[in-house]
Amino acid sequence: MMSDRSLNGCTGEPSGRNACRRLTPCSLRRLLRDFLDSHAELSDRAMVFAACGRRLYVLGDIDGRFRPRSNPYDLHAFGRPDPRDPLAGKLQGVWAQPVKGLAGYAYSLELDGERWDLVDADTFTQSFAFVRFTFQKGPLHAARQDFAALDLPLLISTLTLRNDGPRALDLRLSFAAEFDLQDAWFTHLAGRRNAGQQVTVEAGCLVARAEAAPEQWAVVVGGERPGGEARLLDDNTGALVYSLRLAPGAEESLAFGVAIESRGGVAAGRQTLASGLARCAGLLEEKQTLYDGLLAKGPRLSCPDPALNAAFDLARANMQMLEAESPGMGRYFYAGLEIFPFWFSNDGAYSLPGLMASGFQATALNHSRIGLEYLQDGRVPHQISPSGNIAFAGNAQETPQWVASLWEAYRWTGDRDFLAAVYPGAVKGMFDYVLRTIDPDGDGYPSGPGMVEAEGMGAEKLDSAAYTWAALLALAEMATELGDEETARRAGRQAEAIAAAFDRDWWDAANGTYAMSLDDANHIYPVPHWAVIVPLEVGLALPERAAATFATLRAGYLNRWGLKHTAGDDERVWTLPTATLSRAAYRYGEHGLGFEMLCHVADTLEAGSIGLFHELIPEGACIIQLWSAATFVRGVIEDLLGIQVDAAGHSLLVAPRLPAEWHAVALEDLVFGEHCVSLRFEPGRLQIASQAGSAPLKIHCRFTAGGQAEATLVPGEQVILEMSE
Repeated sequence: MMSDRSLNGCTGEPSGRNACRRLTPCSLRRLLRDFLDSHAELSDRAMVFAACGRRLYVLGDIDGRFRPRSNPYDLHAFGRPDPRDPLAGKLQGVWAQPVKGLAGYAYSLELDGERWDLVDADTFTQSFAFVRFTFQKGPLHAARQDFAALDLPLLISTLTLRNDGPRALDLRLSFAAEFDLQDAWFTHLAGRRNAGQQVTVEAGCLVARAEAAPEQWAVVVGGERPGGEARLLDDNTGALVYSLRLAPGAEESLAFGVAIESRGGVAAGRQTLASGLARCAGLLEEKQTLYDGLLAKGPRLSCPDPALNAAFDLARANMQMLEAESPGMGRYFYAGLEIFPFWFSNDGAYSLPGLMASGFQATALNHSRIGLEYLQDGRVPHQISPSGNIAFAGNAQETPQWVASLWEAYRWTGDRDFLAAVYPGAVKGMFDYVLRTIDPDGDGYPSGPGMVEAEGMGAEKLDSAAYTWAALLALAEMATELGDEETARRAGRQAEAIAAAFDRDWWDAANGTYAMSLDDANHIYPVPHWAVIVPLEVGLALPERAAATFATLRAGYLNRWGLKHTAGDDERVWTLPTATLSRAAYRYGEHGLGFEMLCHVADTLEAGSIGLFHELIPEGACIIQLWSAATFVRGVIEDLLGIQVDAAGHSLLVAPRLPAEWHAVALEDLVFGEHCVSLRFEPGRLQIASQAGSAPLKIHCRFTAGGQAEATLVPGEQVILEMSE
């Protein structure tokens, strides 16, 4: 039933299918005011939840436990964790990247000589601000609520107890914490991996110091209320214990905090804990306000499909959950959880338009700048740890993807200072690294690993070649904007040369797609891999080749969830390939296929962790993935609604490709640069209102039926464009 409590979230239901499956007929704007109650027993108890702040996150199970979690890629490949993985069975718990603090925590109660461990929840609520578990035993009701502070490496867990019986209850409450101080993957805080911790009781708190860096790295656990007893249970576990008396009908709440410090040690952790517990209600309100504001300020979608509206809002909230901050890098985005809490270049490139459209302009720009700051001889890294360590150098396609995304960032923001700052790195990346260092034969096709590798592939990869062409076009646009005509001409000539030879070099007539790779002599090496669609994604494919590719995909590459990873081999479906196919289909006029694939990206909400865009469809790998949410939003705005923004040029191109049965669609409060507009689409008619703008906005609309219209929108006013014959 719908609750009248003003909380934001979604609650699990007894079938193991949570109440957010396709998210009910209400949008998240309603779900953020209410949450759904279910008091039946949860059956899918091992389902993972995530509670995220910018500095700390928690991964646990919806019944209240913290089961061991390992890299799902290893589990798929080997059927077990990789014994060489230092974090095998350790991904769960409380993390403040680049370190882990707790393997888990739990409450227990003693009543009338009987112990009750609160690890079998009756209901679970996944909200973006917090998670909640409820328990009932006889007259005693317990509710555990956990949240990660927005901007502190701090977890707050509150247990609320209510006595529904006729007699007073004398209780002993225990909050137990299991310490597990682990370095993140590819990071050694002290120059080597930490090998344990020393756990002590100090001034009423539980304190753990890392063996490798005891002066820097510490975890402090304490309670808000004085009068408790801190005790050690074993070498790695301690508990805070309180005695309580609950009168009939009485209710009491106790708050506990976990502070993780990787620089300032125990003193800094104790300060974070004390200040956080003193204002825990304010910290929670701050976080709820953030998510309420995120949805209130837009963009907001209203279309005839309520599930699509809700998925659009959930996607934006998912992006907020993955916003991270570290002292050395500032704010950026994790690629995903459980296994990708890092800065990634290609994830950022794919996600950037969706991030920009969703209102994360400042953090998205910084995410792009990090690529510039870590550029190595023009090569953008693949992956950077929150500690600032480069985990892996970039693959061949990543520098072109990064360069192309810089122009996307400028289109959305019109930030000329940003463009001028990143431009030298873009030039160096394309001409010194991509077209020289890794293109020794000078054919314009860089050599080296691409998005995904398979045995039997040649050195030059299809995705790298297509993204190189797209990056050159973007570089030419950047050069023109900054008045560097020589570079603009050079980039344009290179792009033209690639386009002129591309079909001859890459088309594989026998298999009906472009080949996935070439050897040094430009002989094709086909692999039925999802990236055969990349030339269509960027618009490099000839129309007749695109049509043939779509036919091939329909015959053998698609299943009920979307685009297979590798036909005949790994037939799991990832969100990214499916979203990429959606974009390609819209680009080449296959609007029905494009819409079908776009909806499949949202299908990942129907399974697995509640309200989260997973990495696979219907579920699998990361429980929440940045590019899944971001490419969905991008697909709705840029492909389905056909909106192309030009913030610096104060112009807007709108070419909707709506399903024929849709009679009205609205997108409110879309921000780009200094403009904020709301659009309403009807057959043959477009209404645009300006909420803000620094200059008149040039509007060009291409209607689905083929007509066109143009107008100039003055800030603060609205225009109506209708299809001309």
